[in-house]
Amino acid sequence: MAENYLSTIWYRVADLQPRLRSHVKVHRHRYRGRPWYVLHDHSSGRVHRFTPGAYMLIGQMDGGRTVDEVWRNLAEAHEEYAPGQDEVIRLLSRLHQNDLIQYAGSPDVADLLERYNKQTRQVIKQNAMNPMSFRLPLFDPDAFLRKTLPVVRPLTGWFGLLLWFVVVLAGGITAVMNWEPLSRNIADQMLVTSNLLIAAVAYPLLKALHELAHGYLIRARGGEVREMGIMFLVFFPVPYVDASAAAAFRNKWHRAAVSAGGIFVETFVAAVAVMIWAEAEPGAVRAIAYNVVLIGGLSTIVVNGNPLLKFDGYYVLADLIEIPNLGTRANKYWGHIIQRHLFRAKQLKEEVATFGEKVWFLFYAPAAYVYRLLVMIGIATYVAQKFFVVGVLLACWSVFNSVIKPVFKNIRHVLTSPQLRKVRRRANAWTFGTIGAILALALLIPLPLRTDTEGVVWLPDEAHLRARTSGIVTRLVPDEGARIERGALVAQMEEPTVRARIAVLEWRVEEFRRRLTATQVLERRRTEIARLELKEAEAELARERERIARLTLTAPGTGTFVPALPGREMEQLYVSEGDLLAYVLPDRPDMVRALVSQDDIALVRNRLRGVELKVAGDLSRTIPVSLVRAVPQATSSLPSGALSTASGGRFLADPSDPDGTTLLEQAFLFDLALPEGGIDARFGTRVYVRFDHGHEPAAFQAWRRVRQLFLRQFNA
Repeated sequence: MAENYLSTIWYRVADLQPRLRSHVKVHRHRYRGRPWYVLHDHSSGRVHRFTPGAYMLIGQMDGGRTVDEVWRNLAEAHEEYAPGQDEVIRLLSRLHQNDLIQYAGSPDVADLLERYNKQTRQVIKQNAMNPMSFRLPLFDPDAFLRKTLPVVRPLTGWFGLLLWFVVVLAGGITAVMNWEPLSRNIADQMLVTSNLLIAAVAYPLLKALHELAHGYLIRARGGEVREMGIMFLVFFPVPYVDASAAAAFRNKWHRAAVSAGGIFVETFVAAVAVMIWAEAEPGAVRAIAYNVVLIGGLSTIVVNGNPLLKFDGYYVLADLIEIPNLGTRANKYWGHIIQRHLFRAKQLKEEVATFGEKVWFLFYAPAAYVYRLLVMIGIATYVAQKFFVVGVLLACWSVFNSVIKPVFKNIRHVLTSPQLRKVRRRANAWTFGTIGAILALALLIPLPLRTDTEGVVWLPDEAHLRARTSGIVTRLVPDEGARIERGALVAQMEEPTVRARIAVLEWRVEEFRRRLTATQVLERRRTEIARLELKEAEAELARERERIARLTLTAPGTGTFVPALPGREMEQLYVSEGDLLAYVLPDRPDMVRALVSQDDIALVRNRLRGVELKVAGDLSRTIPVSLVRAVPQATSSLPSGALSTASGGRFLADPSDPDGTTLLEQAFLFDLALPEGGIDARFGTRVYVRFDHGHEPAAFQAWRRVRQLFLRQFNA
């Protein structure tokens, strides 16, 4: 027997005679074609998974044979594949800590009490470390579920699945048909006081149905549910049931069905609610249905049904791909990669896993971490907009649990773990060297500081041909697309009443002239009044004659003539003063109008080093430009609809504006001069603009964005 099979503390366990407790049942499962043994603890409802090699030891623990006898029999039977004494000790420790085995003789009451107290402290610690999701057990619901199961049993099988599919399909079609009113201003409506009151009642009721679905699905498949209570999600109480007994089911589809039960219920209720909402008149029923749609739909998509968070969707995925404890094993696998390949701790044994499982581990761990952090910060930011203190506390707690705590936990592991004692120096060098490099990169090394935005190739104002007075367009002289010179006749307009008014005014002027002559002879004291009346009449006559002159329109510049309406549709059309009649397009554009958000305006104004742009459709060419004009006041209007998100741009337009040119958040306009000769692009083409601000360390850039976030979201 090789020396590495031996342990210096073997004498402490060699004479023990363990056996499985009476409330522990063994189930044989297959995951990805490989057998595993699941120990189901009916007293606590928990399940524990073991390899066939571990079960070769567990299966021989009958309370009559000692640990030493069991191990020797196994070593003689399997020789090189037999576990070492240290592995046996670790297995016994795991079984003992989870209260799965007992020993011959009287039980150690003190040890049992200590383990009970430790488990209680562990539950309290878990709840304290995760204030947005902690549990308070209340009672055993198994008897209630067993008595009421016959009533709901038809819904736990194929009939229930078919009914769910039909209703959810109908609800989905209804939601798509009414998507615009359903999705309008969701964020604002959710935190309205009346909505909060409805949600405070609807959410716990919906979650109660959700949890009962888990319980009934377990009972329908022969399992037991021994714990029901209240779970606080973001400090809001909702019911829960402990559905961990489903992990003992041999059929993976049964396990997945139990996990998906809550998702089925919430989406079913949401589908019914959206159909009621679509048909109901404005009022209480419609408001309640809308809130149920939001609760059942959003919570399922973002949280409960998403496999990147440890809720129902996670367990459905883990069951279907046959990888139990996917999240925990993925994190351990990443830790093993770092320790074995980076720290070169070659003595570490890799957890048993297939190639397919390793692929899942590589993807799942980082994706789940990033998504969890984004959801927590997103929820905190959203809540803080209405309840500032609560939101900031949630954000700080999320950052602590997701960033600070894992960092310190891993540092402590590197400094104290016995597994790394042989490579401690290398592990420390890599760990603290990496931390130092990140800090140096963030605080010391300057990185490019830029503001990226969008603009349009701008048509100058003088290229717009507008009506100089009201009237009817009688004739457009050039044809569409014709080239015209500055001052060339473009359009002729007619105002039917203007000539009659001029004739009247001419007679009126003549009248006042004669009246003035008469007063100068007969009533000199009224001469000044007559002179003023004559002057006013002459001024009005001059205005009307000038209006006739404005009925003739000439080209404001040299270029291509393009009417505002195609063909000759503009002719015989009545227009008001200022209405657009046509464009006289210059040969090449010479200016771009860019829009800059309020977050970036200080940098653009105070730290501008240069400006360059790229034209949409020709991103391979960078064009240097110069800033020629900055509008000091913010605007709420888009210079062009091409910049709105509806047209593929980056700026959000007010959905209530039919023209789609009103910004949700004000921005600032900048005019950029193109290089001499302009660019080969059509007017109105979207361009991507980059303002260069030099260099700045990443930490300072991040700090600026955090400050802007607080200013924008919380006004603090």
